[in-house]
Amino acid sequence: MSQTDTRIFPPYAPVKDVAAWFGLSRSTQYRMLELGEIEALKIGRTTLIVTASVERYLAKVPRLGKQSA
Repeated sequence: MSQTDTRIFPPYAPVKDVAAWFGLSRSTQYRMLELGEIEALKIGRTTLIVTASVERYLAKVPRLGKQSA
């Protein structure tokens, strides 16, 4: 997902969908949950990731490559 990506995601999504959209593996998402880096809801046996929390996290991650001056 690029910085200029304007896709609109649903507010909550299963781990599998978040993996496809953001490139975060299942295990990475659960580790991020344990560390409090992203948020989720647990409904029965289903874990739904709060997509806005993933977007906030990714917005804070340092970018690689040339920085424009």
